[in-house]
Amino acid sequence: MLLALAPAAAPARADAAGWRLEPIAAATGVAELHELAFDARGNGLLSWDGAQRVHVAPVFGGLATRGPSGHWQRATDLAAIQPATMQVHPFGSARALLVAREERSANTRRRLIIAEGRPAGGFDVLRSLDDFVVEHWSAVNGRGDAIVAWTSERFPFVRVAQRPAGGRFAPMRELAVGKTAAVAINERGDSALIWRSGTRLAGRVRRARGQWSRTVRFGLPRAIDGLRLSVLVARNGRVVATWGSRGRRCGVSVRDRAGTWRSRTLERRCAATGVATRSAPVVPLADNRGATYVAWTGRTRGGRRAVKLARVRTSGDEIAGRALVLSHERRAVLDDAAGDRRGALAITYTAPRPTAARPLLYATFAALRRRGGTFGRPDRLTRSNVFAAVGSRVAFQPLTGEPIVAVRYLVGRTVAVAAAVGPPAPAR
Repeated sequence: MLLALAPAAAPARADAAGWRLEPIAAATGVAELHELAFDARGNGLLSWDGAQRVHVAPVFGGLATRGPSGHWQRATDLAAIQPATMQVHPFGSARALLVAREERSANTRRRLIIAEGRPAGGFDVLRSLDDFVVEHWSAVNGRGDAIVAWTSERFPFVRVAQRPAGGRFAPMRELAVGKTAAVAINERGDSALIWRSGTRLAGRVRRARGQWSRTVRFGLPRAIDGLRLSVLVARNGRVVATWGSRGRRCGVSVRDRAGTWRSRTLERRCAATGVATRSAPVVPLADNRGATYVAWTGRTRGGRRAVKLARVRTSGDEIAGRALVLSHERRAVLDDAAGDRRGALAITYTAPRPTAARPLLYATFAALRRRGGTFGRPDRLTRSNVFAAVGSRVAFQPLTGEPIVAVRYLVGRTVAVAAAVGPPAPAR
């Protein structure tokens, strides 16, 4: 069912430091937002898994595309897959790679499937990488170099398949023994794989067009129940891994140029997070100048739940600097974080903002820092009469430097999504 964005229900504020609203038509029944990303030409792609009784397929994978001029368009919903497992990665010029498990059926082999295409025009024929897949993780850079890792019901190994830009996936390789993993790839083609190895973590790195390094074990997560991992490879090749689980220890590990990993615990009891369910409660991020950071939901000295950010380095005794508290509200929950090629950072979070008439009201906020500047007071992106839902997504439009936030909010009995667009990068 299509619900119009009436002025009273508009999720963004016109007076929020230059932010404006961009409605996304027919984007309702949103269960969880997945990825918001842009290619080098300014084409944007937002993906989510949805559920709506009146929809042709009650459970579906939703897509919306945004042109460089700012117009959003709903693409054809994805079928024959399990929407909650899908990852859709844009690359090149308005192209994308889909990775997901196949839809459940009486004779399903629980295949891991891939497809390439143009989101606005559909994807090619689905192809299988493996059968009886439990979990999977994938990453694609702007050129189209891709890496996919997964675990299987039948084997104890983490299997990995890679492809070069414009090529096909090579035969899979068994690179680790584990059940929880994460992968990343940078623009140069450097790749990283990390996984849980017993009560510790382990990692392997592959330089562009090179061979995988030997396995190195590192970190002391201690609590492994519900452990989730994330990893990134920065432009300069630095590898930053994060780990943790809600209510338990969480932290960050960094690999230096010599191949040595160093780890630091960030919180003894990491708080809730609104990032995608496949991600760790600590979000690693980098700008395209090579600076790396971590964001998470933690506690202040006074015990207040808050959204934090720290710079991550590989020199000196402290790999993560002093944490900066970004949120001013009580019980804030981190949603997402992003950096851009100009050195800017954007952090989004959701926090309670109750009123007498609406004691359960939540609002979505964005904290923005331009290169060479500092974070100002976060902007509230949803109006005082709109119920925001946890789990916003943020990315920078590469041509303009505008931060764009996909905001979930309640409309009647469904959840919709719209985009809040921030001010462009200052002229040099």
